[in-house]
Amino acid sequence: MKKGALFKTVRVVVVLLIAVVIAVALVQLRPRAEKQVRASDGRLVEVVRTRSQTLPMIVDAYGTVAPRESLKLVAEVRGKVVAMHSSFIEGGFVKSGEVLLTIDPRDYELAVRRAKVGIRQAQAELDRLAQDILNLNASLELARSDVDLALAEVNRFKNLAGKNMTSQSVLDKANRQHLTSRERLQALENQMAVTGPDRIRLESRLEMARVALEQASLDLERCQIDTPFDAWVTQKAVEVGQHLAASQSVGRVYRAGAFDIEVKIPMADLAWFPDDGGSEQELPVEVLFMETATPKLWHGRLARVKAALDQTTRTLPVVIEVDEPTPGDSITHAADRLKPGMFVTVRIQGRQVENVHRLPRHLVHDGDTVYIAADDQLSVRPVTILRRFKKSVLISHGLSDGDLVVTTPLSGAVPGMSIRLKTEAGGQKTEDRGPRTED
Repeated sequence: MKKGALFKTVRVVVVLLIAVVIAVALVQLRPRAEKQVRASDGRLVEVVRTRSQTLPMIVDAYGTVAPRESLKLVAEVRGKVVAMHSSFIEGGFVKSGEVLLTIDPRDYELAVRRAKVGIRQAQAELDRLAQDILNLNASLELARSDVDLALAEVNRFKNLAGKNMTSQSVLDKANRQHLTSRERLQALENQMAVTGPDRIRLESRLEMARVALEQASLDLERCQIDTPFDAWVTQKAVEVGQHLAASQSVGRVYRAGAFDIEVKIPMADLAWFPDDGGSEQELPVEVLFMETATPKLWHGRLARVKAALDQTTRTLPVVIEVDEPTPGDSITHAADRLKPGMFVTVRIQGRQVENVHRLPRHLVHDGDTVYIAADDQLSVRPVTILRRFKKSVLISHGLSDGDLVVTTPLSGAVPGMSIRLKTEAGGQKTEDRGPRTED
């Protein structure tokens, strides 16, 4: 027993010696503390490096889509509707020149025939007058010759009577024959004189007959109502068999693929338009419809600037034109077509502005100043704001490429205060199209 207890004691001593050796080794091998220089007490800030850009000035506005051309179709002649185009329904599409409806043409066909008969009658009377004039001219020649012969006979008998070679009664008879021939010539000349007015009267009658034919032909053409352009039908107000009166409305259509959007621009935004107001070079425009899961986009142009301000809002109306393919030109889904009544956002691309810096709006402080980090110190620099948006600003003067703008909010900031840079956030990302709508 004594021998076993001794063995246990020795084992415990050995374990203790090993533990002491390990402890001494750990103490000897522990890392030595190094003397460090105390860091600066400056505020820790984040910065962004500026970069100048050339941007088009985008002018945002809102308006309602309207058709560029809208027609109210009316009947120009009275009659019963006998036929109608299958697409002449609300929402239907009709090509240019297609007949929408037909009014019973029989009465107007008879009027055309009647007018043609009138023309033939007037022409026949005019031809008869021309022949009468030819006959009168021939009779006048004969009458003049007869007068000349009668006068010569009178002169001959006068010479004979002067020589007592004939009696007075013979001379008197010759004089009467001369007078009779002159009366006949005078009557023919009178008839010839009235042929001029007769010709004018008959020519006028012929012209009136031709006018009547034109009117009858026009009324016959008006029995068919068509559209002068590719169109969408927005209203149909008649049915087959219905009797129409002249000037009665039959429906309404608008030109397919041609739309106008009138938007009102604040006078201050006109500064971003070219000096010529876009009159020589139409400004490109994006039209956005935001009331769908995926916004719809169309491209248009600023067509014209109206001449007078809106007296209520004191803004200047401008007209945006949008043209899109008609269903006959390409297959376009109904949901992708621009439609009258849509409330849309328009983004007018104005003139280019060079060497501007774009910053988030919250980085511009009171008095239009910006905090700049330079040599571990804060600099408060005044800047010139070219344009303000909801979330950003464009700066025209006061910044240079590579300036470090402090993005960390600082309370009690003063020029020259010590700062430390935490990181550099890289230049802001700006698309070539310029300020976005959400600004």
